[in-house]
Amino acid sequence: MGLLVTSGAYAATRSPIDLQCTAVTTWVCAEAKACERRGDEAKESYSFDLVAMTYQAPHDRGAITEFATDDGGFMTFVVSGGRRYVHKNADAGDPMTSFLYMSSHDMRELRCNARYAPDASAVASDASRGLTGRYYLSGVMETGSELVLRPDGSFAWFMSYGAADQTAEGKWRIDGEAVLLEAGPSAGAEPAFRQLRLRIDHGALLLNGSGKGRYERHP
Repeated sequence: MGLLVTSGAYAATRSPIDLQCTAVTTWVCAEAKACERRGDEAKESYSFDLVAMTYQAPHDRGAITEFATDDGGFMTFVVSGGRRYVHKNADAGDPMTSFLYMSSHDMRELRCNARYAPDASAVASDASRGLTGRYYLSGVMETGSELVLRPDGSFAWFMSYGAADQTAEGKWRIDGEAVLLEAGPSAGAEPAFRQLRLRIDHGALLLNGSGKGRYERHP
């Protein structure tokens, strides 16, 4: 294997974690002359695992020993034996025409697909959607509390303890294994808290430092 050059528009800033390529055509390249098509390939497959840092060819496999990316969307790495592979970044699942240089006179045209790790913000968004809803506090004597987590990232909180009522509104987000409530300014009295951290526990939310206080979600 030699140098692989991939064409296509640069449409993503993330680096792929896996490349799956199929050889479609072989070209012969003479010095100072245009490459000539020699024939169609038998659909040989090449794969590059950029997590395990390994590659596999039809008759060869080994390690990816060096790896680098640049601002233009080109990814370059060196495989066993010093052979280089250069990949032009593109959207996940977008097939691209690539060229694998077996030698200075032998070039193979490949069709490649790149796979990317899920975007962190998308994962967080999915997790947030799973927590939205209306919660009621249980396990705290003589105290009633309601918490509403909305899909737009806002929340409303109410607590009643004896004759005292407290409220807060603001934004919420997932912070590690907890939900963090950040209260905003209110037109009325000061909010009951500036920040409140609730640990996520099998779909419920636990009061920080409380052995029994637990917000249970209700339909």
